[in-house]
Amino acid sequence: MMSLKTPLSRELLDIRKRLRSAPDDIVALKELAAVYVGSARYADAVVVLQQFLAKRPMDVDAMLACGTCYRRLGLLEAAATEFERAARSDPDSAAAHYNLGRVYDMSGRSDEAVEQHMKAVSLAPDTAEPYYRLGVTFAGRNELEEAERWYRKAVGADYECAKAHTNLGFVLDAMDRADEAILEFKRAIEIDPDNAEMHLNLGAIYGERGALSDAVDEFKRATAAEPTSAEAHFNLGVALAALDRNDEALPELELAVKYSADNTAAHFQLGVALLRKGLFARSIVAFQRVMALEGETAESCYQMSLALGSLDRLEDAERCLEKAARDRPDDPRIHYQMGIILDRLGRSVEAAAAYRESDRLHVGTRG
Repeated sequence: MMSLKTPLSRELLDIRKRLRSAPDDIVALKELAAVYVGSARYADAVVVLQQFLAKRPMDVDAMLACGTCYRRLGLLEAAATEFERAARSDPDSAAAHYNLGRVYDMSGRSDEAVEQHMKAVSLAPDTAEPYYRLGVTFAGRNELEEAERWYRKAVGADYECAKAHTNLGFVLDAMDRADEAILEFKRAIEIDPDNAEMHLNLGAIYGERGALSDAVDEFKRATAAEPTSAEAHFNLGVALAALDRNDEALPELELAVKYSADNTAAHFQLGVALLRKGLFARSIVAFQRVMALEGETAESCYQMSLALGSLDRLEDAERCLEKAARDRPDDPRIHYQMGIILDRLGRSVEAAAAYRESDRLHVGTRG
């Protein structure tokens, strides 16, 4: 019978062989930990690093490696313990203070995070990462001016730090400084042109400003950089649909749901695109998926009613509109569509009442 276990690498086998013959081989333990970290086997790495630290309790590099493994495993208290130990053992270690600050920030201890990052900055003033992390902490506290200041220091220390340009762009956008934000996103792309996220960020801000053709270009670059990104295909599909380029939008939205089957927004937009194309039966399937994921909302019921009505399923359409009206009684579209369905059912008096309600709500909206 074929074994289901993944074959061990030759390097791993060689290191284990050395440790069987010499269990106290410190070099072999360190190499084994490095192999585990390199293959993302963080739990195994922690075990080996703790064995190493039992023999070399003052090895700061091992403490840092162990803390990083705990962080990647989501064990933040254990990570903080290792980084605190490293900072006590070597108070001049910028890496110890930086990593400790990062874990404190992830644990919601932002004041302590700032203190540790400040220490890291003082110890490594020419390194971008501590400045960047200060920006992250202040942005998380919605202290945008402080976040801007530290992100700018990060790019001052290392202009090639793409993520600092990106986060600076987010902060500037949040401060309604969109032109400056676009420049930062463009700088990030110049540094890392094959990063899909960078193109998504720039495309999003173009979309917010109504520059949909520019947004489409960036989202296309994002899908080229990461062809299986549901987010990239979704954003591209939505932007194309907003430009009435529905023939192009539809396959992008189909890819979005292919790569993210539980993405409610993607299924909804796919349903709308199918509806616009006259593919009513398929649009019903998409809206049914939306309802299965998030329940029967007013909007999904309204859109479903359009597809059902187009297929002459008038009673089903009426039921959907009744649900939509209960959830959103002040939406004139729902009452107008109800009038259309009731008219087609031959219930002209009720239809007239629905039209009057729609008109009344339209007037109220304009007022």
